[in-house]
Amino acid sequence: MLNQIFLRQTIYVVFFLLIFAVKPAISDCPNIKGIKIVKSFGIEICAMPKVDDKYLKHAKKIMDKLVDYNGDGKVDNQKVIDKIIKTGSVFAVFRNSRDERNFGKYFYPDEVMEEIKDIMERNGWDFQSDEDKITAVFEPIYGTFLSVFTKEMNLNSTNWDPTIEEALHLITHMGYAQAYPNIFGQTKNSRIAKLMDEARGGYFERAQLRYPSDAYYTYDDITCTYSCQITEFTYWAITSLRGQQADRGKEISDEWQLNTPEKIRSKAPKLEKLLTKDEYKIFFEY
Repeated sequence: MLNQIFLRQTIYVVFFLLIFAVKPAISDCPNIKGIKIVKSFGIEICAMPKVDDKYLKHAKKIMDKLVDYNGDGKVDNQKVIDKIIKTGSVFAVFRNSRDERNFGKYFYPDEVMEEIKDIMERNGWDFQSDEDKITAVFEPIYGTFLSVFTKEMNLNSTNWDPTIEEALHLITHMGYAQAYPNIFGQTKNSRIAKLMDEARGGYFERAQLRYPSDAYYTYDDITCTYSCQITEFTYWAITSLRGQQADRGKEISDEWQLNTPEKIRSKAPKLEKLLTKDEYKIFFEY
């Protein structure tokens, strides 16, 4: 899911923005020797040097389908994709956690991290309690990366492919949330956040281990911030409306109950109405 490993580094950088003049995005695929790069309608997809080309090609195939879901050869929602590109956010493919750590060091340069860490320490700032607020300031300028590991990817047409989840996270988190902040913004008062709270039976800043009995979204990763929870909720809703979770009801029931379009239509009609509005161009096949 959203990159947890570099969360603290992300928090350091935001204070750089608050103290110094804003500078252009430092992201896009970083300058790593041998890194492999392809583009999907302008979105950069990066693979670390030792990642087999077949995984990079698969990541592009999945991203192409998500960006152009109706298959007409054009971007479904250009406003959304432009936001991703403008921030320099990317989709990345790693073999392992070492790849991820190395990528992150280049994506957010060490010298910047050290400088901001020093500034924070000297000023006594606490970066534990306001993670979402800080990243909300940081990400539109410096971008972020969403990633998938090769061992997770399903290159054939059977069973679920986590590549879809992680690529869709990039589109909703850095695209829709930025393009329509009042609707898809990852803050408490956005429209999607209110629908998520209804789905969980109340407002919970952090994911819970237990939810009210009538909750149908029960994500329980306690490390997942409120913003992260919205990203997951949006993913479950879109893929379920697209019929992609229909055969996974039992497998995903610990997190999500409405795994078909019919269940969403019956239990969460306001959610379906929002996601199927023509202006957002989130296309479906049902």
